Amino acid sequence: IYSTSVTIVQYIIILLIWLGLVLLLKWAKSSSSVVKRIMDGEPVILIQRGDLDVEACRHAGLTAQEVAFKLRSQGVYSIREVKRAVLEQNGQLIIVKAGEENPKYPVITDGSIQTNVLEMVEHDEEWLTSRLKDMGYDNISDIFLAEYDHGNLTVVIY
Repeated sequence: IYSTSVTIVQYIIILLIWLGLVLLLKWAKSSSSVVKRIMDGEPVILIQRGDLDVEACRHAGLTAQEVAFKLRSQGVYSIREVKRAVLEQNGQLIIVKAGEENPKYPVITDGSIQTNVLEMVEHDEEWLTSRLKDMGYDNISDIFLAEYDHGNLTVVIY
């Protein structure tokens, strides 16, 4: 922008190239779950039934001090109090304490099954597909969002 050697035409061409790249990445992210997972990442389960997964913490780039700080900032002072702790893509730690009900979980997003979420709620893909068929949904790719809440599925189609 500040260089006098760059003409207006060159500047517009560069802007169009960047616009094309941004639109291409946005399209790829919305049409492919693999690209979306690569660009956005996935939630990581750090604590399951009071046991801290050290490898998951290392993979997420968290030190023991950072995990302890995130727990303390939410009023948790012992790992044993935690039923499940999930590190979201934005760095926020979602904690379910022992004895609390599980929050709503998206088991299907954008037409793809979230297997890690199904594991958290202690079900598998067969259970999910049979429940969906009982509800009248045969094609998972037609489902925009399906949430699991207290044993019930709430489904939103495209």
